[in-house]
Amino acid sequence: MAREKLSQLLDSEVSDFLYLSAGQIGDIYQARLHGEPVVIKTTAEERDDLLIEARMLQDLREEGLRVPHVIASAREALVLEYIEPCNNPAYERESEAAKALASLHRVTNDSRMYGYYYNTTIASFTQNNEQTQYNWGLFLSQMRILPMAKWCYERGVLERSLLERLEALCSGLYRRIDMSRITPSLLHGDLWNGNLLYEKNGPCFIDPAIYFGDREMELAFILLFHTFGERFFKEYTALHPLSEDFYETKVALYQIYPLLVHIALYGGGYTGELKLRLERLKV
Repeated sequence: MAREKLSQLLDSEVSDFLYLSAGQIGDIYQARLHGEPVVIKTTAEERDDLLIEARMLQDLREEGLRVPHVIASAREALVLEYIEPCNNPAYERESEAAKALASLHRVTNDSRMYGYYYNTTIASFTQNNEQTQYNWGLFLSQMRILPMAKWCYERGVLERSLLERLEALCSGLYRRIDMSRITPSLLHGDLWNGNLLYEKNGPCFIDPAIYFGDREMELAFILLFHTFGERFFKEYTALHPLSEDFYETKVALYQIYPLLVHIALYGGGYTGELKLRLERLKV
């Protein structure tokens, strides 16, 4: 998006325009607005992803999680507070992140249902969060694993045999984990190193993909992409002990959805990892 069009959209002069990177749906820039540094995410696509991201960030902010302040949002552009990085913070990064996430995971909803109040996004994909299910296994299979698996299969990046194995897994999902011990927790949903910034006062979380789910879904995601290490889990589990079947069953099961997202984004390079999870689950 041209700087002139952005200035017109924001009704203010955008200066010091600097390209940062290519995002999943458009380019990302650093600039100055009213003399203050900002980050501007753009898209040329006719979709509402940036409006949804703004709404997710505002929801997380209301729940006390440190996220960038949303300055302005439109279909074409999202203007966010610039986060000044701190390379040598005087705090334990993993410890502070563990406390922040543990606090977020205490947030539930009045109806105690899985999903969210509106559909959200992860990368360039829509996450269907229809709140009609009290059953976590049903939500995970029908709203997460199977839709993404079918998307991958229909575009030729997932073989038929793997789709059938995932369908078999989902049909018996209720027998694999103890649903009675799971309650809906608000999740960031896409927590890898690139979506976590460190400033002088602590960690700041970006690019969310929120919904209410088993909080250990977030932990399996963290393990998959090595977002945090031993210190994080020590601090987090002191506040939220792990379920007995976390390492035995949930890690492999809960890593399937993010692996499918990566297969959808980047092709078959992650297929081997998916097969390893299915073998571990004996599917």
